[in-house]
Amino acid sequence: MRPPLPPPVSTVAALSALLAWCPSVDAAAALHARLLRSSRLFRPPFLGNCLAAAYSRLGAAPSAVALLRHAPHANIFTRNILLVALLKSCDLQAARRLFDGMPDRDAVAYNSMISGYIDSGQTNEAFRLVRTMLEVGVRLSGFTFSIVLSAVRVARHGVQVHAAAVRHCFVHQNVVVGNALIDMYRRVGLVEHAVSVFWSMNGHDIISWNSVMLAYRDGGQSSWVFECFRLIRSHGFFVDERSLSTVLSACMDAEDLSKGDQLLAHCVKMGLLSNPLICSAVISQLCVSDRLADAVWLFEGMATWDSETCNAMISGYARSGLMEQALGLFAMALQNGVLPTGFTFASVLRWSSCSGLVDQGTQMHALIFKLGLKDDLIIATVLVDMYCKLASLKHARKIFNRVGVKDLVLWNTMITGLSHNGRGREALQVLWQMLKCNIQPDRITLLGVLSACSLEGLVNEGINIICLFEDKYHIVPGQEHHACVVDMLCRAGMLREAVYLAERKLQSCIVAALSNILEASMIKGDIDMAELIAEKMMKLKPRSSLPYIVLARTYGTRCKWESMARMWRSMEDQGAKEVQECSWICTKNQIHVFTSKQILHHGKEATYAVLDLLFWDMRDHKSAPWCVESIYTQEEPNNSEKPACLHMFFDYTP
Repeated sequence: MRPPLPPPVSTVAALSALLAWCPSVDAAAALHARLLRSSRLFRPPFLGNCLAAAYSRLGAAPSAVALLRHAPHANIFTRNILLVALLKSCDLQAARRLFDGMPDRDAVAYNSMISGYIDSGQTNEAFRLVRTMLEVGVRLSGFTFSIVLSAVRVARHGVQVHAAAVRHCFVHQNVVVGNALIDMYRRVGLVEHAVSVFWSMNGHDIISWNSVMLAYRDGGQSSWVFECFRLIRSHGFFVDERSLSTVLSACMDAEDLSKGDQLLAHCVKMGLLSNPLICSAVISQLCVSDRLADAVWLFEGMATWDSETCNAMISGYARSGLMEQALGLFAMALQNGVLPTGFTFASVLRWSSCSGLVDQGTQMHALIFKLGLKDDLIIATVLVDMYCKLASLKHARKIFNRVGVKDLVLWNTMITGLSHNGRGREALQVLWQMLKCNIQPDRITLLGVLSACSLEGLVNEGINIICLFEDKYHIVPGQEHHACVVDMLCRAGMLREAVYLAERKLQSCIVAALSNILEASMIKGDIDMAELIAEKMMKLKPRSSLPYIVLARTYGTRCKWESMARMWRSMEDQGAKEVQECSWICTKNQIHVFTSKQILHHGKEATYAVLDLLFWDMRDHKSAPWCVESIYTQEEPNNSEKPACLHMFFDYTP
């Protein structure tokens, strides 16, 4: 018998083109039925591969897997398409078995497997596969570098990948790799490296300009964002939605309302407010510039709602303290079928926790579980922050431990939350866990750890951590870190060292540092030091009421009535007003704020009844005031015996 004739070349080319441009799964299924009816057309593996690729591209990965799993004439293209389909079906183990059993693996197969590991959060396996790829002699492609760079979270790893890209001549010639490098350096905080990569590239596209504008914005260089925007227009590039949203956010950061108004006029002139991303950026800018009414007018004039604009408006309400309106809009968006995103929950949960709205926060958490967003890293971070602010560390710990791949922001949130709740030693344990995971710390990490050391009185540990961060991670302590060290020394009773450090390192905020030392002096009972600090504060800031009040009360306790009256008169002559401290409590979605002088007007009997119950509960648990007082009456440590490592931080001679 004569063998069957192959299908005409024109027919194969036409069918492959139809499959490549197939708009839906139904259309692909119709072409599949046509191929099945004509066995002569379906016999070559080429059309089968095209059909499977179409199924995978259109989101029907199981159909592609069923088609290719038992293909009679499988080749390398068939296996690569089947590998991609398995990865899209989230069957990573089956994909790895197929990958290991492939007789010949090219760069496409390696890239697909590396991308699958990164998407599943297994970055270590992805990097290990890259090393295997180099060992077996498979040449890395530009797509390989772009995939790997998207997973880099540590600056050291990013520099290593950059060096490999330079060796393979991909940095200056390949725009995709250059853009990935700029975005990677921006994520890890090395803005100067991102800018250097951009200006060394031989050619740029709009993605390159948008990436470097984001880098400049994150680095606080708003003037360069505006300059890049001008260069984009002068070079003839089309300004897209990301360019305009980045420039609008830079105007908000720089508080440059004039440029923001010019961009707003440009968006109105070009009819760009219909774009959700641009409209949300404009709403955010109006809210930040205290023009909430204009933002509401723009939002209400929209024909349809979308998640971006709703997020911006909800965040604007919350930022202005209008939590009732923010929650109301959140509910209306749900009723109109606008599903909340991670940014929506981040805005509402952050401001709900700041306002003490416990019930709303827990309801949001339940909704997050219902929508299946509990594994979102941003939402998990905000939930940890909310529960820490609400002093519910059990729930914060549970959410934190459930997250598989933690980023630096989540680690910092947990460390800071534990510190603010008086769990200093637990915060230090979280720090060591983070460093074991090879997470590069930053200045926020150092501040949270120093706060933990301050609460626990761990002066030695705090100074050692500062030296570790400076020597190993090249993080130089700033004003906020020195202020935390001053507080740490005050809590440890090392007042003279605290004064020396404040006068040497905190000249720009010396009054605030001296205020902390003054309060610590009163707590420790060092009257002479309190008088010295109060006199210094009166010279530096005569209108501050704190030193006058402290000295007046000090003189009163020592029965120096004339000196006390002189302090009150000096305070009145200088025009210093006593700051009224307040307390607040949230009941039934309402926040009640009252000062010490108003406590009689807010349920005197009930308030003192609760205080009596607390007092007797403290006494039963041996934490009554006299027990606390006995701690302070114990023998104080010798302050002249400084920690052995203190000289590593600053040279001090008592």
